[in-house]
Amino acid sequence: MKTKIFLSVLLFLIMNALMIAQSDYETLQNFKSQYKQIEESIKNVSSTDECTVISEKINNLRNDFAGNKTFFNKALYPENFESAFVKIENALETKKADLTQISTLTTQVGTLQIQVTQLNQKNEELIKQINELMLKSGKDQATITELKRLVGQLRGNINQRDLLVRDLVDSLLVEFIKSPQNLNQKESQAIMSKVNKANLFYNIERTIADNIQFTKVTQMTAEDFSQMKKQYSDFDKVWKQIGPRLSSVYLNKKQKKSEISQIDSLFIQWNDQINKGIWSSINNLFIGKNIYLAPFNNANLFVDNVSAFIDDEIKNVGIKSKNESEDIFYTFTDSVYNKTFVKKWFPVLIENNIMTQSQKNILDVKIETWKKEVTSTFSYWIYVLTTVVILLVIVYIFQKTKKKSIKVE
Repeated sequence: MKTKIFLSVLLFLIMNALMIAQSDYETLQNFKSQYKQIEESIKNVSSTDECTVISEKINNLRNDFAGNKTFFNKALYPENFESAFVKIENALETKKADLTQISTLTTQVGTLQIQVTQLNQKNEELIKQINELMLKSGKDQATITELKRLVGQLRGNINQRDLLVRDLVDSLLVEFIKSPQNLNQKESQAIMSKVNKANLFYNIERTIADNIQFTKVTQMTAEDFSQMKKQYSDFDKVWKQIGPRLSSVYLNKKQKKSEISQIDSLFIQWNDQINKGIWSSINNLFIGKNIYLAPFNNANLFVDNVSAFIDDEIKNVGIKSKNESEDIFYTFTDSVYNKTFVKKWFPVLIENNIMTQSQKNILDVKIETWKKEVTSTFSYWIYVLTTVVILLVIVYIFQKTKKKSIKVE
């Protein structure tokens, strides 16, 4: 009888434990499912209003499962109940900050002018943030990551705004460009009204100024500069079509004539800044390998200063150790000149008429001469060593032959 009672109680306890385990498992899976849904919602959120809705879902999830906190502290190891919520709340706050800081460019607005104005404001803020981060000493990985993100966003904004301004020009002045050179007073007045209403001059100036600033605050690759050069060329072409004609329309408006002249000047500054950035980046290639050239900001100086550097190295062959001379030569040629300059930068320089093939040929001849000097020193010692070995062999053979001759006698 006692055995039956014991077995019944044991069976009851086992069944009860299984039911509790099943219940705990279902509770855990339910929690994980809802938690996962919230994580995915955070990844896909596209507005601050959606962030508010998600925040309410997080609070509801916390309240619904608060009674199981002790269980989750064990079941979620190495996480616990609180740290799990801290994790998704931080993710939501980060997403909300991103959405607040940099509004997306897909916002639908009424006119191109409104879009351009909004982008002007955003770019101004981004440039400010980038400048602040660039000046920060001892940048950690988080700062570097944020800097790259902001630069990427600024690059996208500037590209988009350039296109918008050009679209604005097309929408305002496409007929003006096609029309006869001489406009009557009514036609000129209509053009001036459109240009003034769209604040066209200001937007063109801001576009160029932001592009100039972008090259100053960012480190760009050869590909980046190639793209920037194309943006400049396309935009400059548009302006050269409309600038002179707008000057004739505003013939008696001194302030507007001054703005047109200012835009002409800004285009020159933009091109100069791109070229300056290109040569600065090329110089940094050499500095990065501890090769220091005299300053240069154009192709002629580059060729002259590289040639001077090579001439100095040739003079030092035999004065410096063989290993040192070889190290400098192969670092210069293999790690910088051939690997990066010739393959990545020279095509950009050629494409944009910044450097010529004949200028590169001068450097190639210099490098070949340098190579002969460096390797000839090495070959000379090989020759000397080989000669000594041959002489020793001859002496040895001679001695052996002499000994044999003595024995025979």
